[in-house]
Amino acid sequence: MSNNSITEQSGFAHLTDLPCYVLQCGQATAVISSYGAHLLSYKPEAEVELIYLSPEAVWQNNTPIRGGVPVCWPWFGPAAAEFNPKAQKLPNHGVVRTEFWQVIQQSVTETEVRIEFRIATKELPYTNAPSYLSLTLQLTEAALILTLNSDQGLQQAALHSYFTVDSVHQVSVSTLAGAYLDKVKAGERFDQQHPELKFTAEVDRVYLDTADELTLEQAKNAVQIAQQGHDASVLWNPWIEKAAALKDLPDDGYLDFVCVETARLSLTTSAPLHLVQQIRYLGQLE
Repeated sequence: MSNNSITEQSGFAHLTDLPCYVLQCGQATAVISSYGAHLLSYKPEAEVELIYLSPEAVWQNNTPIRGGVPVCWPWFGPAAAEFNPKAQKLPNHGVVRTEFWQVIQQSVTETEVRIEFRIATKELPYTNAPSYLSLTLQLTEAALILTLNSDQGLQQAALHSYFTVDSVHQVSVSTLAGAYLDKVKAGERFDQQHPELKFTAEVDRVYLDTADELTLEQAKNAVQIAQQGHDASVLWNPWIEKAAALKDLPDDGYLDFVCVETARLSLTTSAPLHLVQQIRYLGQLE
């Protein structure tokens, strides 16, 4: 008889009163909130946390949570003119991070635990929206899978995953190839010269047409990040000055995470959205 389960919980870490669901599958656990359909924690083993949550994150007063896996939709970064023809003041990364999503399905079997959230988009301040957006979290003993779906419509999306690290100075992400846009240098396009990226300064890069699998490796362990339905991967770390300017991040918080984001950024298609990120712990390195 398995101990697999889904349990409702009020609050997580220091985020008091936050409505959450705790998923357990074997030794693996995950915590996700209905506020923003926001993943807060993923532990493939009891003592191994893969997701970074800022100790200064807040959620009250329509504030996006710093850390975890925010859902960016229907635009990424500032709203492009296609979404904002009247040049209104709109929030970065879209309008669903500070909305409550509805749980529409839960299932627990011997091999996996699954929960699906959905939000009706017609009530959001975005006129070209598809009719719905859903996020499914699937937890097995071997991996966690996030799947973001919607029907046809003009939309950008990203699973903005914050991965916890022992030290940003000891991290690399591979295999990276082809071109990237460097937002630190006004979006200038560069060719990737090496198959891996190491963090030695502020990083804000949009890697185009990235591989279906990336590996985040540090001194002691590694994580595989598989992705589908994407046309880009975004790598981000604010480094010293920008971290100090973020009120919901400790001044030295940049040392503790890197973001490896699975994204669909094209504005030339209205195809349905099916964006998938799978996180798999590869274990201790020898």
